[in-house]
Amino acid sequence: MESNNYINFFFKKKKYTRSVADVSNLYCSPRKLRLVADIIRNKKVEYSLYILKNLKNKGGGIIYKILLSVISNWKNKNYENNINNYYIYIEKVLINQGYQLKKIRPAPQGRGNKVRKRYSNLKIIINSKFNNYGTYGT
Repeated sequence: MESNNYINFFFKKKKYTRSVADVSNLYCSPRKLRLVADIIRNKKVEYSLYILKNLKNKGGGIIYKILLSVISNWKNKNYENNINNYYIYIEKVLINQGYQLKKIRPAPQGRGNKVRKRYSNLKIIINSKFNNYGTYGT
């Protein structure tokens, strides 16, 4: 009897599944991406896709494409599960600064001003919970 419970413990269906997309060297400054990331952090995926589609910021279009990539990664990982049975939300959005292109722009009186073209690294992690509708209790 005890061994049967032991086997059931290991072969239970996973209730939490996580998926990740990591993109480096995006040509957009980290500050612009963080403005958009603060809006969608810890929100439901469908809601955040709707927000990103209607944003006019440069970062909105970039994060929208990467979020679609994360969702397709989740589908590939859980191909036997129906996506409608899961509550999928954005767990983390990490934006770090990448490298910088440093150029010199001519300025008056023979001087030169530095121009820094900033790149950024982006990582989005989504998590999902299994919706067990119709069950009594937890």
